[in-house]
Amino acid sequence: MNVLCFGDSNTFGLSAIDGSRLSEIERWPTLFKQAIGDEHKVIEAGQPNRTLVNNPPFTGNKSGVTYLKPYLEAHQLDVIIIQLGTNDLKARFALTAEKIAEGLAQFINEIELFYQSTPQPRLVIISPFTVFEVGQYQRIYAGAQAKAVQLSHECRRIAHAHNCLFLDGHTLITPCKNEGIHLPATEHKKLANAVFELIYQYSGYLRRAVLISD
Repeated sequence: MNVLCFGDSNTFGLSAIDGSRLSEIERWPTLFKQAIGDEHKVIEAGQPNRTLVNNPPFTGNKSGVTYLKPYLEAHQLDVIIIQLGTNDLKARFALTAEKIAEGLAQFINEIELFYQSTPQPRLVIISPFTVFEVGQYQRIYAGAQAKAVQLSHECRRIAHAHNCLFLDGHTLITPCKNEGIHLPATEHKKLANAVFELIYQYSGYLRRAVLISD
């Protein structure tokens, strides 16, 4: 099984403490890889500041599908895990939760179009996590904490409409309360285990494994 983990800085593994990248034994895609075993391939594709909405699909600088398309062309994928939407909550974009969710729907539509003549990988949608408007992110994400609640519901609706697996990141995962956006290592472990459990339940690919301990 080939799994693509496609997301923003929390999939990249940006540290909430010093802004460095977390190690392979700390960030969730590599922990997930550890859980599923060496017979499967996990492709890490996280990028800080990546968005869903702000550029048209397959164009622009940070739009998600721009950077997704080369992965679709290069790999025969069985599962695509999408962890995006947090950066779209930034105040300067002035997007409603509904508009961001429309971006997710457009994103999924582009994937479906890419695979229109071949079997489509199973899509897993992880909704954006809680946002704490604190510190350096207080102004950048003004109003995002309340908006993220609605966005979680909108992402669930879009995921179900497109027959995607859905993981409610907002209720499951908590970012660093002092920094506001990025995940502590303990939450990366929790997310890796939740992703494993979700795919295990709905996939014939995975054997049962011992999950990552806290």
